[in-house]
Amino acid sequence: MKNIFALLLIFQFVSYGDGFEREIKKEYEELLNKKYALLPHKGTFLIPFSYNNTPNTDSYKILTQRSEFQDRGTYNKSLEAELQISFLFLVSKGTFGSNFNVFVGYTQQSWWQVYNKPWSRQFRETNYNPEVFARNVFNEPVNFLGGNIVALDFGYMHQSNGQIQELSRSWDRLFVRSAFVFGKTVISPTLWYRLPDPDKKDENPDTEKFIGFGEIRIDRVYGRNRFGLRVIPGTHSMGAEISHSYPLSEGVRLFTKINYGYGMSLIDYNHKTQRIGVGITLTDLLSAVSN
Repeated sequence: MKNIFALLLIFQFVSYGDGFEREIKKEYEELLNKKYALLPHKGTFLIPFSYNNTPNTDSYKILTQRSEFQDRGTYNKSLEAELQISFLFLVSKGTFGSNFNVFVGYTQQSWWQVYNKPWSRQFRETNYNPEVFARNVFNEPVNFLGGNIVALDFGYMHQSNGQIQELSRSWDRLFVRSAFVFGKTVISPTLWYRLPDPDKKDENPDTEKFIGFGEIRIDRVYGRNRFGLRVIPGTHSMGAEISHSYPLSEGVRLFTKINYGYGMSLIDYNHKTQRIGVGITLTDLLSAVSN
């Protein structure tokens, strides 16, 4: 945990500059004013080579221990593909005469055992994450600890993996999310409250131990490079994701991502992951400014 706080301090204090938040706001408003546009959200990427040094086999014993599948071998191999699609669309602008716009967002992340022929190259796990929230991008950023608060979101999200019985995972959350700009570093903390399961059947016991009550994302633009850090601070264990991207052509960037720890997917939320992957990602709001 001390190392994470050290990283936060480095990201915060080595990156002061003027006007970067205005560039982001200008790019955001140009996207918002385009008709019929799907806006970038949490990142859209394709990683054809994703290597997991610690694949989760325990969760899939319900399949692998069945007699008719004994000859198929490992269900969750170390090498697989990883892909994510994430977007927003605007539902209401200046809602009820306020400064808030209402959005519907959708993120779908899949782990594809494309190199696992004995199991028919199955999609091992897919996480579906719809959300609806209100967002206020401030006309004048609010100064905070030497940086600027530029936006505030609050809303509701659902996340599930669409599985049944022992493989099923789902939960619902209310959340508050904000964005702070320190020079060319953007820090986006999210706090959430998990809603109780209505049927009182908890498919994700002890989520607070491994996923906690929020997360923090840090993005740093350096020239044409973009560096990212995502931290999931559980109360017992934690997870972290480090990423880097660099433009290959207009709209497409080379993408490298490293995951370590817990909370990286619903099926693996309480399983320690050590993963590295290389692929491509689409340019989003912050990457467009760095280009």
